[in-house]
Amino acid sequence: MKKYIYLLAVLFALTSCEDELTQLPLSQGTIENFYATPGDFIQARNATYSVAFHGAGTYGYANRVLNLSETRSDNLMATTQASRDWEGINSFYTSISSNTYIKEAYTSNYNAINKANQLLEKIAEKGDQIFTSPADKAAMVAEARFLRAFCYFDLVRWFGRVPLIDKTMTAPEAAKIKRTPVIDVYKLIISDLELAIPDLLPTYDAANYGRVTKYGAKALLGLVYMTRSSPTYGIDGATLGLNEWDKAYQQLNDIKTSGLYALGTDYDAIFKVEGLTNKENVLTIPYTQSLPLAVGGNFMVELGYEPYFASVNLSAQGALEARPISTGFLNLFAATDKRKISGIATSYTVATGTYKGSYTLPVFKKYIDPARYGNGREDWGVDFMVTRYTDVLMMMAECTLHGGGGSQAEVDDIVNKVRTRAGVAANAANITLDQLFTERRKEFFSEGTRWFDLIRSGKAVTIMNDWKAAEDTEGKIRTIENNSLLYPIPLSEILAVPGLYDQNPGYD
Repeated sequence: MKKYIYLLAVLFALTSCEDELTQLPLSQGTIENFYATPGDFIQARNATYSVAFHGAGTYGYANRVLNLSETRSDNLMATTQASRDWEGINSFYTSISSNTYIKEAYTSNYNAINKANQLLEKIAEKGDQIFTSPADKAAMVAEARFLRAFCYFDLVRWFGRVPLIDKTMTAPEAAKIKRTPVIDVYKLIISDLELAIPDLLPTYDAANYGRVTKYGAKALLGLVYMTRSSPTYGIDGATLGLNEWDKAYQQLNDIKTSGLYALGTDYDAIFKVEGLTNKENVLTIPYTQSLPLAVGGNFMVELGYEPYFASVNLSAQGALEARPISTGFLNLFAATDKRKISGIATSYTVATGTYKGSYTLPVFKKYIDPARYGNGREDWGVDFMVTRYTDVLMMMAECTLHGGGGSQAEVDDIVNKVRTRAGVAANAANITLDQLFTERRKEFFSEGTRWFDLIRSGKAVTIMNDWKAAEDTEGKIRTIENNSLLYPIPLSEILAVPGLYDQNPGYD
């Protein structure tokens, strides 16, 4: 497999791809010359997908949630003796405002937002002249709105208040935009999604796999309402305690009643069957090189370990140090649980070479499929599911337990179906929120959801401090406090225009 982006070097040259909000955009004349044909608009749309999903550099959304959500959580004890960027993440250091992963989350999202803003403006300006089909024009507007909403929701969950920029700006204009209250950022997110959903298609053919569908957008909107509804921690974060569980349930139930999706019957196969044949796929980032929106990925390397890669005859991936799995998490699984069997390597052997030997350090292997390995560590052809159908059903169950719709019997039925597929006793009865979150933890590990689940539970600080007390025998992890639930604004942004942004409390 070859790593490529048909989405183009030329487009990245013709549109701004700056690292800082204060950098100047390219000349209006250059942009005008580019947006001249339907193909130009398609390329601009694809480039927006590319930056929103695959990032503007080495990392993309999948890498981001594994580094900032999974690694931050009680699933991993990712403290090392070496100076690795993830150590400060897992150990809750206060001096991480220059951390590579944090800066990437900020800059890649704003680069994609800039592209979405530019695309929306050019469609408004020239769309009637360029598009012969009003439906094609409307769909492109909808996709741009979805991508902008996707990026702003990602920013709000990591950073809380962020600058709200809904149009292209010059550097002097951007230098006046302070951090916007979370509730106002949410207004744009919800408006974009509500306007996008009617014009998004319910399905696409194989050639367009990876474009967001109506139901992918509904999944995001449902999660937005759930996050807004969750208990607040007294910080300027994404949870607002607004009790919109009924709105979330409605969006998620629309996905269920569409009849387009189904629970996968084989847990392991969920992560190995790609494309339209995988009925778990609701919102997916493709990394299959034969498709327009795809590029080779490397997200599975983030939580991997070099000896495990060697044990399945793969070349060096750069995963020299493991992020070990928490003991308490491992102990949650029954011996027969297929989720642990297929997703966690607890013992492995390397026959020859540098790493020859037997290993018992447990590491995640859920997405590691040697059959889809390409020409190097950044060329895996493995798709990443942002939202899968099991998640939709379990989020519905969460809404139900908050009084948003549905019944206790439906909650128990969902959990029992998940357990049956996992090969464990389907004995769910009167499932509570705490039990549901525990089941989610076993179901979605290594998928980047755990940190967000902890925050929605309202018990993130208590759970994480209990985890620290049980597992941090060397005292490497700071005591977690409410301010730890947000990341710091990158130092580069704080320094770009002195006095424009304030830093999140608790950070150096």
